[in-house]
Amino acid sequence: MMVNNETEAIPQLTEEQVLFNNFMISVAKFDELVAAGNRFLQRFHQELEYFRRPEISEDSKIINEIIKSNMTERMKSYLDAGCTMSHQNIQNITQLNSCELGLKDYIKKAKILINEMECVADNAYKIAMESNQNITNSNFSKNNFKQDLVNQEDERKEQALNTETSVEHIAIMMLVIYNMLKLDYTMQEKIVRNLSHITPSSELESYSLMWDLRPHVNHDIVRYAWKIHAMILSKQ
Repeated sequence: MMVNNETEAIPQLTEEQVLFNNFMISVAKFDELVAAGNRFLQRFHQELEYFRRPEISEDSKIINEIIKSNMTERMKSYLDAGCTMSHQNIQNITQLNSCELGLKDYIKKAKILINEMECVADNAYKIAMESNQNITNSNFSKNNFKQDLVNQEDERKEQALNTETSVEHIAIMMLVIYNMLKLDYTMQEKIVRNLSHITPSSELESYSLMWDLRPHVNHDIVRYAWKIHAMILSKQ
């Protein structure tokens, strides 16, 4: 999803709309990080499975025939070493360490984005509350109550037409998405913290599935937020 990284290029945006634009930029960056983290996790899984693959089974008649007909020094050394090759083991360990470092780096970067989104969403919520308070104070500070009711009805009609892009709607949507992504990040952090070279294969498969599935994220809500984001920018 493409977003405008230069809020200076769209000066017509209101303060809360600028916050929403910045928030959606962080959402896009977070999604990109999640995909990168998933690649590190999958590679870690692959390298670990390759590293601890079982020895060649000599119970198979076909395998025994292949071994006997190709009993070279290289084959003999390979079997004597427990069906492993030292240079491949070194490469596997290097790759595993690289993946672990990549995942830890992901957690650091994702945490920064989560904190940024929290600040932006909180600021948008404060603006929404102040806006509501100002409208309330203004409505009840006049003496002409009949005209006041007419004005309020007009405001409600106008607001109904712009509900999706209202300050309150945007603020609530940002807080909902922030909470989903924070739960998503917390799950990923626990996965990375529990990874090791002795993690069972079934557990690694479950980690990869949950990371890819992102069960805490309602993608319909996120898509809806992108729709509102595009709607706001198109009005400028």
